[in-house]
Amino acid sequence: MNWFKAKAHDFYEQFISMQGSPAVIARSFAVGFWVAWFPLIGTHSLVSLASGFLLRAKLPAVYLGSWLCNPLTIPPMLWADYALGTWLVGGSRLGEAPFLDLTFRKMVALGWNMLLPMMLGGAILGLCTALIGYFPIKFAVLRVRRRQARIITDRGQD
Repeated sequence: MNWFKAKAHDFYEQFISMQGSPAVIARSFAVGFWVAWFPLIGTHSLVSLASGFLLRAKLPAVYLGSWLCNPLTIPPMLWADYALGTWLVGGSRLGEAPFLDLTFRKMVALGWNMLLPMMLGGAILGLCTALIGYFPIKFAVLRVRRRQARIITDRGQD
């Protein structure tokens, strides 16, 4: 539990120290949320960097947002990518087992029958997550900044 508290504290410290308008920070996190659903394991850093530059986003916020995809969430996210994609384009359904130990190399070996549905499903789920996540992040940035301004004002009055 101490590890989790330390990580949460690090995340909060990085979050409150970000520079830029609340809209830019929220948009940057939204880009990261979209990247998190990108199904090609091992490419998130590269996709974060490229999409951050293309969309003129704050790279630290993009990386923080992309942490939505982590070792605990990868299997269910990949399964959701594939399930939505196969529902949309059709195709054979795989069981849950392949998603527990799926690697980049295994995904490529399965070919387009797996990659196409996963890419489509990931793009849609990522877009939904980005749209849903934008407003709470923007609100959080505004709230943290108001609180910081209030603390500074209160210190100045003492």
